[in-house]
Amino acid sequence: MGTVTRIEQSLAGFAGGAGRLFRGRPQSVSGEIELAGIDVLGEPRTGLFPQEPSTAPPRPKDDIFDIGAILRLRTFLYLIAATALLLFQIHNTLSIKELARQNERLREQLRISTSIRTAQELKASELQSIHNISGYAQGLGLASSAVPPVDLEP
Repeated sequence: MGTVTRIEQSLAGFAGGAGRLFRGRPQSVSGEIELAGIDVLGEPRTGLFPQEPSTAPPRPKDDIFDIGAILRLRTFLYLIAATALLLFQIHNTLSIKELARQNERLREQLRISTSIRTAQELKASELQSIHNISGYAQGLGLASSAVPPVDLEP
């Protein structure tokens, strides 16, 4: 029950601080104890879950919120683990983006190489055709002319 009591006291500290913050003037103890119709610091009411009486000594009113309850080693370990996971995820995301950029560059180089290869294959095919035609012409007894060819325009 000690944890529940500490949480109640912490929440009571927030409720009282909010009352002073937002109202601008100090209120009576009953104004800070009752927030939105809920008795925060008063005696436990009997109901579905009756509470055991607190054996802890009463705390001073100004020290209701215990910041030490939040600043525990386990909390920092959780924060460090969450930060490490977040950094790992960010690193993976950046790595994926860099790999995507490299992939796009390699695809562009592959397109250029394929285009050059196709052009060279066309040129080699053209030269092979010319060589084959000149071989057939020589076989028929035809010789190449020294006069350059005439281009006909339509």
